Amino acid sequence: DMPIRNSQYAVLNIMCTMPGPHVPVGLAEILGVSKAMVSAHLAALMERGLVVRVPSPEDGRSVYVMPTKRGKDLFNKIARANNEKLNLIKTQLGAKKFDAFVKLIAQVNQIID
Repeated sequence: DMPIRNSQYAVLNIMCTMPGPHVPVGLAEILGVSKAMVSAHLAALMERGLVVRVPSPEDGRSVYVMPTKRGKDLFNKIARANNEKLNLIKTQLGAKKFDAFVKLIAQVNQIID
């Protein structure tokens, strides 16, 4: 149901939740992917009007990337939907099983990171 790819949402998530300004190379470092990969995601997000490039006031050669109002609104909409899904899972599993589920996911993430 997502109107953007999960990897594009990850880029938008960083820009909407972490203090900026953000530059493509910094986003790539945070995500652990290449700058080219982030640039491709940014291009897709800009094409949809979710992100804009803004020249750096300190250095005219540098460019910051920022979410637009539309991008922030979409991020918030997806985040709310994700929270609703997690709450449904927690309700269906119960708090104890849900906590075990979250711990298991954390362990899996440690293994694959």
